[in-house]
Amino acid sequence: MGELANLINIGKTVEEQLNQVGITTCEQLKKTGSKESWLKIKAIDASA
Repeated sequence: MGELANLINIGKTVEEQLNQVGITTCEQLKKTGSKESWLKIKAIDASA
């Protein structure tokens, strides 16, 4: 597991999805924001 999985409410699966959309660090996630990050994941996984 990477650093994202250490955050609250982010497990291995969500971390993998974030990595797939180019978010691999806590700083990138913070900069992107939760809503935009979710929209990026939704674009690659309709079940999100």
